[in-house]
Amino acid sequence: MILRQLLFAALCLMLIGCSQTPDPVRIAPEPQSPGARISIPHQSVALREVSLPAYATDESISIADGTGAIRELPGSIWADDPTRAVTLRLTNALADLTGRTVASDPWPFGGSPEVVVDVRIERLLAEEGGRYLAQGRYYIAHEDEERTDRAGSFNLIESYDPALGFPAIAQARSQIIAALAREIAQRGLR
Repeated sequence: MILRQLLFAALCLMLIGCSQTPDPVRIAPEPQSPGARISIPHQSVALREVSLPAYATDESISIADGTGAIRELPGSIWADDPTRAVTLRLTNALADLTGRTVASDPWPFGGSPEVVVDVRIERLLAEEGGRYLAQGRYYIAHEDEERTDRAGSFNLIESYDPALGFPAIAQARSQIIAALAREIAQRGLR
């Protein structure tokens, strides 16, 4: 009788252990090297919090299938809040590229920045076929009223190897944000 109870208890413990789902994997992209410096005529640049589409603000990593339907990848979550992570990554990439003082809002220094950058991403998404897309607009507002404000659009694509899974998607996102920083520095902050 005791042996049966012990066997039953052991079987229950094994079933409980098998039925538990593993914790999700947190993915943090590796920072990208900024490449060659880009000269801009501003000493200080503020970046507003980057606006992301709803699916891109979720903690889970999303992917688009062949029909364009967006779904979450099971067992994967970003290591940081996506809005915060994208804003900070873009801030750091702009600072590294330009060598200027670049900070995200709220502006942490005395006085006002010379220029404010507002980025509104309409699409930021991995596709099952191995492409990572970023589409949207950016706006450049100058503190100096004599300078002309600017607006520009971007449509960036970065390839990744789907066989490498979540880390490849995270790396592609990091690369696409670095490419966006280069686009803003070259075309918007000139």
